[in-house]
Amino acid sequence: MTGVLGALAARVRLGTRGRLLAITLLPMLALCATLTWYHYQARQAEVQAELAERGRLLAAALVASSEISLMYGQFDELRATINGMLQTDSAIQRITLLDASRKPLLDVAARGDARPEARYYEAAVHKRLLYVTGGGNRNVGTMGYVQVRMTPSAMLLKARQRLQLELAVALAGLLACVALAWRMTSGFADSLQASMAAVRAADAEKRRLLQRVTSAVEDERKAIALEIHDELNATLIAVRLEAQQVATLAEGMAPAGTAAQVRDKAQTITRLALGLYNNGRSLVRRLRPEMLDMLGLQGALEEMVRQVGSSHPACHFVLKVEGDVGAITGDAAISAYRIVQEALSNIVKHARASRASVEVSRQGDVLHIRIGDNGVGFDPARTAAGVGLAGMCERVQALGGSFALDCASGTRIAIELPL
Repeated sequence: MTGVLGALAARVRLGTRGRLLAITLLPMLALCATLTWYHYQARQAEVQAELAERGRLLAAALVASSEISLMYGQFDELRATINGMLQTDSAIQRITLLDASRKPLLDVAARGDARPEARYYEAAVHKRLLYVTGGGNRNVGTMGYVQVRMTPSAMLLKARQRLQLELAVALAGLLACVALAWRMTSGFADSLQASMAAVRAADAEKRRLLQRVTSAVEDERKAIALEIHDELNATLIAVRLEAQQVATLAEGMAPAGTAAQVRDKAQTITRLALGLYNNGRSLVRRLRPEMLDMLGLQGALEEMVRQVGSSHPACHFVLKVEGDVGAITGDAAISAYRIVQEALSNIVKHARASRASVEVSRQGDVLHIRIGDNGVGFDPARTAAGVGLAGMCERVQALGGSFALDCASGTRIAIELPL
């Protein structure tokens, strides 16, 4: 949890307001860019459609004037008409008059470097036969063709200018939104900073409370262990000695049957007292590991792994220690010992493993503990965490360490404790 809080605090320091603005404005920028692209493409399509319509209409309009010029072979008037069109309409790039065999008779192009379209619009100039009687006329052949090429340069330039104006207006509105969002996120960033500080303070207080509770529990265990060792075990020793004296006195009693019964009862009391004494010793070791005080952390871990391995021969336990682990004392030593003790207990009770390993290494001011087995594992999402696992996490949190659990194949625990 401490690592998560640190990462969050770093992000806050790097610029909460910037991230909030990015979250707010990036969708707006994406939407604006999309609409601008769509508007530009739609305008391009409109220009192409308008050019096509105007080109066809212009070609059809020039057919009547071209018919007279083709009939009499005089193109000056037609040329003047076309020049006038080119001067008044910048979308016309070239007009060409062809004869029936498509030989160019007249070709007038607009001045400038406007790029023409690849396509052209063509209309046929038909030869008409006029009937005096009956009225009307009839096409009797093709005299030539009128080709019109258009250029989108001028219309596209107008479209770009209009688009630039629209973009300038949109950018002004976007800048106004940025300024407003910057002002609005100021209070939010300050409140988030305060919330993060409160969370960090609460986390530090939680770790202090956990450490105090852990220390209090260990002190109480130590007191109970001393009480059992000094009072109860001493009393049991006295009871066993008294029972042995009763058995000795019973040997001179009469009748013999009663003496034998008294002796048997005294021996039974001796055995019970000895059993209670051994149970008391075992309870004392569980409450307060004597080996931790006598041998240090490394020796206590070696003794623990040896005892667990001898008690459960179906699973092979391996201990690997690196660094100056034996010099660790205090709460860190007790927490490390209890964590390994609880992990081995869980392996014995639940893992059904044939091999388990415990790796303890000291690197500088950090104690690394790795515990793994090849057992059945479990699914943390479906299996509620037991009291032992929760206790391990609380011990790690109390010392400001990190706890990682992997149960995909077997169970692996990785712990880092600051010293």
